[in-house]
Amino acid sequence: MNVELHPWTDRARGMLVGAAVGDAMGWPYERRDRTRSLPPLSQVAGRFFAWRRVAGSRFRPIVEAIEPGEYSDDTQMLIAVARARLTAQDQWLPWLQRVEWPFLLDYERGAGASVKRACRAWEKQGAAWGNRADDQSKYFSAGANGAAMRIAPHVIAHHEGTFGDLAHDVVRDATTTHGHPRALLGALLHAYALWVSLRQPAPLAYGWLVEAALDGLKDWREPVWQSLDRRWLESASQAFPDGYERAWDETVLEVEELLNRARASLESGALSAPSAFLETHGLTRVKTRGSGTLCAVAAIYLAARSASSPERGVGVPARQEGADTDTLASMTASLLGAGLGQEWLGSYGRSVQDASLLRTLAENLLRPTAGPSALPSPNEAGQARSRFLEALDGADRGTSLVLPDRREARVVNRGTLLVGLWAAERTHLTTGDGQNLFFIRGVRRVEKEDVNDAPRARPAAAAENRSAEPARLQGAYLPVTDISRVSEALTALGMTPSRHGNEWVSYENLVIRQSPRKEGATDVQGAQLRVAITDVKAAWKRLRGTGFDGALQREGGAFWLQIDPYLIVSVNNAEPPT
Repeated sequence: MNVELHPWTDRARGMLVGAAVGDAMGWPYERRDRTRSLPPLSQVAGRFFAWRRVAGSRFRPIVEAIEPGEYSDDTQMLIAVARARLTAQDQWLPWLQRVEWPFLLDYERGAGASVKRACRAWEKQGAAWGNRADDQSKYFSAGANGAAMRIAPHVIAHHEGTFGDLAHDVVRDATTTHGHPRALLGALLHAYALWVSLRQPAPLAYGWLVEAALDGLKDWREPVWQSLDRRWLESASQAFPDGYERAWDETVLEVEELLNRARASLESGALSAPSAFLETHGLTRVKTRGSGTLCAVAAIYLAARSASSPERGVGVPARQEGADTDTLASMTASLLGAGLGQEWLGSYGRSVQDASLLRTLAENLLRPTAGPSALPSPNEAGQARSRFLEALDGADRGTSLVLPDRREARVVNRGTLLVGLWAAERTHLTTGDGQNLFFIRGVRRVEKEDVNDAPRARPAAAAENRSAEPARLQGAYLPVTDISRVSEALTALGMTPSRHGNEWVSYENLVIRQSPRKEGATDVQGAQLRVAITDVKAAWKRLRGTGFDGALQREGGAFWLQIDPYLIVSVNNAEPPT
């Protein structure tokens, strides 16, 4: 092979930086129900932008400010794999299991349920497929794209080797978190597409990558999982009634059919729209959009038709309504980077988070310069993480820390994220090799008076987190006829009120209050919902315009309305409407 035609360094850089660029482009659009402050597309063409995401759970919402070009867990895992290969070299797999996956739990930005469940298993020094039947069932049903998105470092490390050797490493990596053939084959197919793209001389022909994937069927379909350890094989055979091999072969046929449909779509040329292909084949449906095989084929399809306009090709999956936008765009951009290098990334490639680190990782994976570090025992790895977390919680700005992976890091900023009655501490670290890590810890509920007295010092990236949402449900009122007796009974049951007044008792978001109804009255008041509104005057005006004018009642600094004979909505802490 003529190496002059294949500039490995430029292609390897393009692969990793491209993955991060696609991730950062698509992340704001991934979960639109958990995203805030997205600007119109017409205002963000050609650049990254700041936005806000709901980082906590739906029960404990914490809104985090995301700066332009920051990436999600997709790139975090890719970097973790690269670090494992460079740090431990031949022992990269146990390093990944003992160090990287447990540590990921502390700083991940949007990891999926399968990945986090596997990381927790490795944290407890157990295999991801577990010993309990329930753990095994969840693991072997995990067929998502969480494995495929992170395997680019293996491709670079095997850039001059055989695909067979690469395939074994890809499967060993993928099975640390996923067990279903769709996840493993998705990772293998994506690895094969990256591997052949790295070797393909420019210019890239329209549709060539789909043809290459079909031509390589005999390579990426090989059941390399058969070389995994005996415990995994035994668990896999028990998880599939007709055997794992049959499930594997059936999934191969699914992928082959998908690739043939992709080829047919490409042959239609301008008559086929990429968004239509994604929608038709389940990439925008909640239950299938994260499939490892679907995403691998879709990324190949998008890259195969976009070599002449790669930025546009990544923009389609990054903003596709209903798709797993960050992962699909990341995989697509990584393929284009492998085939075209990094120049087409332009300002995106220069401004994406940790661009310098990603370029350095690519270079070092091509030509490792340092020897391997000693592999810690499981107990040593756990103790290192515990020491780090303890030091992190007490660290001030400028403090130096040693991470569980032995890198040194410095606290860049630290502050409080405060949204409604929920608060958390957010710490931003920068590592010595140039990675930015964000830790959100200590999520807690705070009382209103604590919110008012809370210090206003916050990280610059989180300055807007204090903004109130347009509306949020605060809780509910439960009217009772005898508040004293109810309180006495609940106390006897072991419940302790968080706050109380003369005629009401609060148990977190539930407020039990003395009903104003007189004994024997027939006008049942029912329950009340407490709602906080940012623009009370506008809400009052909207309600008057929708026929609720007669139902609106003021009560001091609040107002309420009866929207149903058995349901009242109370807007608390509201300004008196005018």
